[in-house]
Amino acid sequence: MNERFDRTGIGFPPPLIYVAGFLGGVGLELAFPIEALPLGAAMAAGLAGFALWLALDGAAMLHFRRAGTSIEVSTPVDALVTSGPYRFTRNPMYLGMALLYTGLSLALGVIWGLAVLPVILVVVDRVVIPPEERHLEAKFGEEYRAYRSRVRRWI
Repeated sequence: MNERFDRTGIGFPPPLIYVAGFLGGVGLELAFPIEALPLGAAMAAGLAGFALWLALDGAAMLHFRRAGTSIEVSTPVDALVTSGPYRFTRNPMYLGMALLYTGLSLALGVIWGLAVLPVILVVVDRVVIPPEERHLEAKFGEEYRAYRSRVRRWI
């Protein structure tokens, strides 16, 4: 395949969007503190977010590994993964990162981080995912279009 079409064109690791948003939330929290959840509830929420992220992203990465393809957006995709969590969402890793982000925000008392999360999700949805989907459609054609028609982008 033409090298130009064998990459998404995204020049940065998408998890950095979540990290930048979280740091923005920390900055807002330092400037305008909001009372956090009670410690027990905060830890439970944090553990739940971590567990959901681990399950979702772990399964997604396992299915990528089994298919022999990379999770890196800067490397060519060798296979269209539609099994595991990809049966329910086209973006389980981004969804998992949002769950981890939510858990960390609650566990660490970065309540402003929750206000920043919708902005992060819009950036991922509008800036990161469309080039990935164009790349997959160019590479896998009708197979990807059929997959896209039966599986939602998020949930």
